[in-house]
Amino acid sequence: MPRVSVSPDNQRALGRLGDAIRARRNERSMSQEALADAAGINRTHMGEVERGKRNVSLAALIGIAAALGCTVSSILSDAEI
Repeated sequence: MPRVSVSPDNQRALGRLGDAIRARRNERSMSQEALADAAGINRTHMGEVERGKRNVSLAALIGIAAALGCTVSSILSDAEI
């Protein structure tokens, strides 16, 4: 599937989302690989999400939140989205 072009505003939002996910992962002393495994996604994809380089599906975000023991809304709130 080809990647879709992302507007600058959305790119910044993806960066904030990645930062929020990384912060929660670090608070739990989880490795990126452990989070990816628990969320059911590829570690490379997880790294791209954390760096704001990859759009994340709602299904993946639900898995990430569950693996982090929080809600999707709390991650979005942390990211100020």
